[in-house]
Amino acid sequence: MALLKNKYVIGIMWILATLLLVASFLLISTGYFNTKEISLLTSQCYENSGEVIIEIHNNLTSEYSFKCK
Repeated sequence: MALLKNKYVIGIMWILATLLLVASFLLISTGYFNTKEISLLTSQCYENSGEVIIEIHNNLTSEYSFKCK
């Protein structure tokens, strides 16, 4: 319990918690916007009578390659 009373330890814990929160937010928002972009590209490809070829490289961040033939 004496370790938690140390101001430096508490400060480091707050910094780590904040960094974890920021990293989580960035990861979630990147995945969200990539998903929106894939939807937009797919609908535009279908409007032009194209065939969608999409390859998801990372499910967590929705990193992808897109082709419309």
